[in-house]
Amino acid sequence: MILTPRDLEIIETLNMRVRMLTLGDLTATWWNLGVSGRKNAAGRLRQLVRAGFLGRADVLAQPMLTLGGPEYAWFPGESPTRFGPLAWRLQSRWSGFPRRTSVYFATARAVDLFGGGAPGRIKNLCQVTHDLHVGTVFLAYRRRWPADAANWIGEDSFTDRRRHRQKIPDALLVNPDGEPYRAVEFGGSYSAHRLSAFHEHCRDRGLPYEIW
Repeated sequence: MILTPRDLEIIETLNMRVRMLTLGDLTATWWNLGVSGRKNAAGRLRQLVRAGFLGRADVLAQPMLTLGGPEYAWFPGESPTRFGPLAWRLQSRWSGFPRRTSVYFATARAVDLFGGGAPGRIKNLCQVTHDLHVGTVFLAYRRRWPADAANWIGEDSFTDRRRHRQKIPDALLVNPDGEPYRAVEFGGSYSAHRLSAFHEHCRDRGLPYEIW
């Protein structure tokens, strides 16, 4: 199978940036939302699955939120927000019931061939909704801040930090010298305690962060 530049970018995204993406997000980003775009996307993704580069699964996930920007951003030297009201805002976004959603992820073969930190499978079905929204945040970066998107490294690629049991954000933006300059986290239904712990982790490292 001859891989196109689009194929390679999709594989790299799922190897290094995010754990999974929906068919809808893939279609809107690399094809178009029309009937022909969705048909072409589904056909090409099916070929990538058959070739062993991508995996596909139908999972249950909460309806996707519309994320216009971060709910909160912090920079070193600033006083933190009150995490109780922030937790309430994050938790109050959710409504509806889980629905069946088609998702795609990088396989172990793709990681072996192209590198990256993807697990090669769905690690935790209970975390699918969270992981899909991290993917949505990355695609927002890709559209609006492509230079930062190119510096985005997903949490699965930070093996050294995991080995030392450090808190790992959903993503870090890393400069050419390998130094992180921003942490990015999808807030999900985080409690005030969890938000405070995340803040303390970033504060102690002088690391700006965003919570979406």
